[in-house]
Amino acid sequence: MSTPDSQSEPAPVDRVTRLRRRVLPALHRIKEPLGGYAICTLDPAEYVGTVSRTLDEVRETLRRLEFEREPIASLKRRADGRLSAGSWVRRESPLADKQLHVTLVREATGVVELYAHREYSWLTHPYRHYTFSEWEPEAGVERMRELLADRDLTLRLD
Repeated sequence: MSTPDSQSEPAPVDRVTRLRRRVLPALHRIKEPLGGYAICTLDPAEYVGTVSRTLDEVRETLRRLEFEREPIASLKRRADGRLSAGSWVRRESPLADKQLHVTLVREATGVVELYAHREYSWLTHPYRHYTFSEWEPEAGVERMRELLADRDLTLRLD
């Protein structure tokens, strides 16, 4: 796998993403021999769609949809090695049992792929969250598509 900084990017990613791309691979190398992880591969079942918007525009849409950055999440990568350009989460409240987690991956053309799943919140159920207990990609994709449709955001599904 190439190093995070060797990936060609059409424009710089934000500071949080740059930091996560530097720190989490080192943390993963420590945790993996112990059965843990800090990096994981996106499952194709999580694919929500691709939007013909810039990364900044997608981030702004997520803010309007009451998502928050999720710097604690593991670093996600696609099977082709591309790293996520951000992790965002939406909870009904800080103490909610479940959360909607969305991951952004930028294509070379600058458009953004979205991946989502529903899962236990790491704030209220850290062990269940970490072990993927009741991890629900289909429910996350469905909910994310509903939220984007409410904003008249067109998705390309390929």
